[in-house]
Amino acid sequence: QTEALARPMCISSKLVFVIERDAAKEPEGKWRLLNPLSVRFSQPRIARHFRDGHLLHQTAKQFSEVPLEDIPAAQWPTPNDSASGAPPYDTVLLPPFPAIRVISWRPKLRRPDGEAEKDVYGDHILGKRAWFALDNRRLHSMQQAAAKLWPKRCCVVVQCIEEVPGTAIRELRKFRTTTEGRTVQLGARAGDMLEWTWSDDMPAGASSPDEVEPEGFFSEDLWDSHTWASQAMHVATRTAAEHAEEEAALEVVAAPAAASTRPTPGLPMHAGYAGHYQRPDRQFFLSPCPSIGWQYMDPAGKIQGPFGLEKMRLWHQHGFFYPTLNMRCDQTDHFTAFAELWPPGIPPFTFQVVRYKM
Repeated sequence: QTEALARPMCISSKLVFVIERDAAKEPEGKWRLLNPLSVRFSQPRIARHFRDGHLLHQTAKQFSEVPLEDIPAAQWPTPNDSASGAPPYDTVLLPPFPAIRVISWRPKLRRPDGEAEKDVYGDHILGKRAWFALDNRRLHSMQQAAAKLWPKRCCVVVQCIEEVPGTAIRELRKFRTTTEGRTVQLGARAGDMLEWTWSDDMPAGASSPDEVEPEGFFSEDLWDSHTWASQAMHVATRTAAEHAEEEAALEVVAAPAAASTRPTPGLPMHAGYAGHYQRPDRQFFLSPCPSIGWQYMDPAGKIQGPFGLEKMRLWHQHGFFYPTLNMRCDQTDHFTAFAELWPPGIPPFTFQVVRYKM
């Protein structure tokens, strides 16, 4: 079996189908720099965790910073399709996931119950134009990371999508924000919701403006990321390309995990953790993450791999591993649920792994 056929499988509790994407139909967009605090949420609520179980606020701690390109004023480019001069930012944030897609959009104004407001003629009332994210959970992590650095002016690489070719962008159906994207609710169930805005995560005592306005509402108004943030652009295009490649033709298999066996995202699997795991049925020990030898068992029960650590880390960053997926890092180990392989506070595929011996 070739490596191309041995990619991780995503799980759906309802459908069995193959995702087939035509790259030519995907909106290309333009790569630009934008302050994440000036981007708005398109959805009214999001889960507190990504598909792989990582909490949003934990992911925000994994950002790093790089400086803008140091280009002498005499050598500043004079582009026709992007902003001229130097970007007004202090630092560039590097996220641990692909760049977000944003669209310049005038949203429908909605009442708190989600119903769209209409004028006396029955036409929808639109709000002011703004940049909206198509990847809301990633935006939340970006805003958390940027808010903690406030008042430093941060920017990230984004993919600006200004054309809306019919219904090709399925996320447009989810534009249901009732606050014009200024806030988002965190949680999955009524009574467990928390209204959040980025100012909630500013340093203590810091003052914030009522709103952070973008430098413009079209890609021509923003700075080209190739020119001013080459390192961040390299990371963004690489991860975006790998993300698209890995998602292409992924088989989505109906294999819902029982609710009783699904771990609470972000929490250690074994209560009472005090430097070791309480698993009397198996021998286990902490080990550095090996660079090779990783295997997982797909929902059909077939063993996939072995794969290298870097590839596993990449697939994890793109959300392909769910908490109950059986995995091991050595052929002499037991297959164990993904969520049980990592010590509390240690991101997967970084420093240590919990190994369960046969």
